[in-house]
Amino acid sequence: MRCNQTRCVFTAVVLATMSATPFAQEASVADQESPAASQATRAGTSGSGFEEVYVTARRVEQRLMDVPLSVTAITAEEIQSRQITSPTDIGRLSPNVNLSGETAGSSTLRVYIRGGGITDGGFILSEPEVALYTNDIYNARLQGALVDFAEIERIEVLRGPQGVLYGRNSSAGAVNIITKVPTREFSGSVQLGFGNWDERRLKGYVSVPLDDNGDWAFSVNGMVRERDGGRQVNPTLGEKVGESEFQGGIADLVYRGDRLDARASVFLMNTDGDGQFAINTIVDNGEIVPISGSYRTTLSPVRSTTETKQYGGALHLSMDYAGGTFKSISGYSKLDDLWLTDFSGGVPGNLLGGDPATMLALFVRESDADHRQFSQEFQAAGGLLDGRLNYIAGLYYFNEKGDQVLSNVIFFAPSTTVYGAETDAYAAYSEFTFDATDKLEFIVGGRYTKEDKSLDASVGVNPAISDDSFSRFTPKLGVSYKLKDDVLLYASYTEGFKAGGYNGLASTATQLATPFGPQVTKAYEIGAKADLGRNFRGGLIGFVNRIDDRQQTVNLLDGGFLIENYDVEIAGIEIEFAWRPISGLQIWGNGALNRGEYLTTDSNIASLIDNDPPSLPDYEFTFGVDYSLPVAGGELRLGSDFNQRDEYFATPDNAPIAHVKSLEFLNAYVAYERGQWDFQVAGKNLLQEEGWFTGFGFSVINPRFMTEPRTILATARYRF
Repeated sequence: MRCNQTRCVFTAVVLATMSATPFAQEASVADQESPAASQATRAGTSGSGFEEVYVTARRVEQRLMDVPLSVTAITAEEIQSRQITSPTDIGRLSPNVNLSGETAGSSTLRVYIRGGGITDGGFILSEPEVALYTNDIYNARLQGALVDFAEIERIEVLRGPQGVLYGRNSSAGAVNIITKVPTREFSGSVQLGFGNWDERRLKGYVSVPLDDNGDWAFSVNGMVRERDGGRQVNPTLGEKVGESEFQGGIADLVYRGDRLDARASVFLMNTDGDGQFAINTIVDNGEIVPISGSYRTTLSPVRSTTETKQYGGALHLSMDYAGGTFKSISGYSKLDDLWLTDFSGGVPGNLLGGDPATMLALFVRESDADHRQFSQEFQAAGGLLDGRLNYIAGLYYFNEKGDQVLSNVIFFAPSTTVYGAETDAYAAYSEFTFDATDKLEFIVGGRYTKEDKSLDASVGVNPAISDDSFSRFTPKLGVSYKLKDDVLLYASYTEGFKAGGYNGLASTATQLATPFGPQVTKAYEIGAKADLGRNFRGGLIGFVNRIDDRQQTVNLLDGGFLIENYDVEIAGIEIEFAWRPISGLQIWGNGALNRGEYLTTDSNIASLIDNDPPSLPDYEFTFGVDYSLPVAGGELRLGSDFNQRDEYFATPDNAPIAHVKSLEFLNAYVAYERGQWDFQVAGKNLLQEEGWFTGFGFSVINPRFMTEPRTILATARYRF
């Protein structure tokens, strides 16, 4: 990959800025207390500069500037103004984070942090390298509609392995979505929105105290959304495609006592509509181009579909004891996921010696899966030695059961694979922070993990049965030093663990029943963060991740895939900054420079050694501006951000079809707030950048999958 002019300029900016690590831009003042799990983001005004932001990235509440981790906190204000309406938007606000759709159903996510992630999230056997949490509860399945409809307090993005306090499947990082806690006073909002492709949405939130002082409180929020076809056009079916419907809701009940706090919540989500439509490609004059002439035109003769239903609940309990707090965190969810995709995208008949006007579906896959998970965590946190030694320790249990029927028709030949899988995961962890002086602290921690997995599956009539166990102790060592209250330097060594498992993309029973090995990430990180003059915040970090036996997917060029273990090294530099030169104006941005390579493997195929690791661009950056000023008794807000990501390969095999070109996205918003009313018009991908987020191929089947085209959304919100 070449160092073009943009990249060279960005490199110079990174080296010149040299000023500290992850942070949030500006937070709004939270008006609620956190009952059970320290879910509040408290902010206090700091003169005319930035407000303080508090996070729970280390499972206890801390000021963000005191946290020696690579963490970005995205506040409720940023979620609203910058139109964070899906998890895929998070990557704009945090460096080295890439969230995109999957080739399976339209509700499935592909998540990469620092080049760590998976490419086959549509299977119940798939397990991410990036852990997604909601209010500290791990979500094994990467369905991400929660960001769209929930009343979000903040999103915390933790880059790098979280092998102690988060643990399960967080060897590349973790994303924790924190929803709003019911308030002590009556409050609420209702929002109406309209967008392109006749999108209609209605979203509401209400919080009600149940007694005079608000110790008991209840809240409910939800959204209904509909969108007509228009995202893509399908001449073969003679219609616009991309239609979808969504309904979702969350209800919370909290109790705030003198020593005991409790929060009980339930949620329900339902997605129904068109799924992913592939765009088949050919090579024309050495360039891969869509057969249809555009990535917004699909030729598939089969209508794709996605139907996802998920419901669940959680219970957070928190009780104070002398010198600390004990917590119990329980979670359960049930997921039913049905999707159908023609991965060929429509193949002209003349490619097989037939009629060129006839479009053939040569790779149709339908999945019907159900999944259940339960987790229980007990946690104690407190201080000893007059507060100089702080600790957090816990026990964790996780169980998931899943069944999936996968029906394929490849070149008119049908086949069926049936999966049944169960996982029991156990962990014990602890972390200690010792304040040697007022400025110097040392961190030591560790987690022991054991996972028992069983597989009862079949490929056609051939059974695939296996029982396996994986275990690992993952340590953490760290040191941080405060040059002053708002300048922090830190260094750390952390390990992350991802257990072995089974290959959902296997084409034979032997491949399916043969487990691939576990992977271990050994991460070295140094960083600094600073709040200079209360008008400039910045962060700079450097990291090296040595990944032993990384699980990588190899294309067998027949519709099947293998998963092999490779040693990989990934290194990079990340930067974030925000500057408020004058009242009402904020200039912000983030970026990363990366390199990665495969080192060794025990595989007999060893086809990846000279390749680039997937989803690891050489560089990426976002630059944004927000401005507000008083107008007609209210406040006018304007903002825009520009994001560029260098070319990369979406799959480990580095096949040309999976090469993702450099992409540029321009987003903007204009909003006006007066009294209890807030009006906003926001647009994403305003330059109508046409691209794709992945691709694969064999024979005449060479599909790519389109990135989101330009979207416009107008909303009106009334707060009470």
